[in-house]
Amino acid sequence: MNELFLAFANSLTALALCIAVGFVCRRKWIIGDEHVTGMSNILWKVALPCTVFMSLMRPFTRTLLVESLASFVITGVIYILGGYLGLLLARVMKATEGEKECWQFGCAFGNVGFMGIPVVMAVFGADGLIYVSMGMAAFSILAFTIGSRMFAGAPRGLSFKRLLISSPAIPATVIGFLFFLTGFRLPQPLEGGIGLISGMTTPLSMLLIGAILAKQRLKDSLMDVRVLPPAFVKLAVIPLTSLFVLRFFIPNPLMLNVLVTIMAMPAAAAVAIFAEQHGGDSVAGAKFVVVSTVLSVVTVPLISLLF
Repeated sequence: MNELFLAFANSLTALALCIAVGFVCRRKWIIGDEHVTGMSNILWKVALPCTVFMSLMRPFTRTLLVESLASFVITGVIYILGGYLGLLLARVMKATEGEKECWQFGCAFGNVGFMGIPVVMAVFGADGLIYVSMGMAAFSILAFTIGSRMFAGAPRGLSFKRLLISSPAIPATVIGFLFFLTGFRLPQPLEGGIGLISGMTTPLSMLLIGAILAKQRLKDSLMDVRVLPPAFVKLAVIPLTSLFVLRFFIPNPLMLNVLVTIMAMPAAAAVAIFAEQHGGDSVAGAKFVVVSTVLSVVTVPLISLLF
C-alpha cells in the first residue's frame, strides 16, 4: 500500500484522537467557553506565529527562496479561484444569501493553520513547513481583506493596522523571512524557547477543533445534505484540480505534495466566526466546518494515493 497513504492515515488517526479528547472535554465541561476563547487566542497569537517563524529557520538557497515565494503566489491564486467556485456552486444550488457567503468563503479558505500545519508536520516533517507558512501568509492577507468582504455586513474599508493585529502570522512571516534571507539566527536559548512554544501548535490545534465541534449539534450538521456539495468541492475538486495542474509546473515533489495537502484541508473555522461577526448565517458556516472536518479524515489520505 502507498506509504504516504499509510502516513496520512496514521497521522490523521492520531490527530483525530486528540480532536476526540477535546470534544469529550468540552461536552463534560472540562473545557468551557472561556477556555475555548483562551486556547484560540494562544494558538492564533502565540503558538502559530512561533511555528511560522521556526519554519523559516532554514539555510538559505536560491531554490528554496524561489519555491517559498512561488508557494505564496500559488496558494493565493487558488484561494481566489476557490472563492469563485464556491460562489458558482451557490448560484447553481440557489443557496440563500447566508449559505452563499459561507460556501464562498469556505471553498476559498481551508483550515491551513489549525489543521494544515499539524498534518504536514506529522507526515512530511519540518522540511514541509516553509511551504505551509507561505500559504498561511497568503491566507491571512486574503481572508482578512477579500475574504471578509464576501460577507455583506463586513466593513468595506481596509486597515493595515487591523490586519496585523488580527493576524500575527503575517509579521512572524516577514521577520522569519528576513532571518532566512540574511542567515541571521537568534541566540540558542531564545530560539529553543520559541521552538518549545511552537511545539504546542499541533496538540492545542486538535484539542481546540474538538472543543469547537462539541459546541455544534453534530447530528443536525451531518444530516444536512445541502452541505455535501460545497464540502465535495472543498475536499475533492479543489485539491485534485490543483494536483493535476501544479504537477506540470512544480518539479519538487515535497513542495507539490504539501501545497495539495493544504488545499485538501476542510473549511476554516473562520467561516462561522466571520459569519457571526458580520451578521451572516453562522449556522450554515458551522455546518460547513463540521461536515468538511469530519469528512477530511477520510478524503485527505485518499487524495494522497495520487501523490
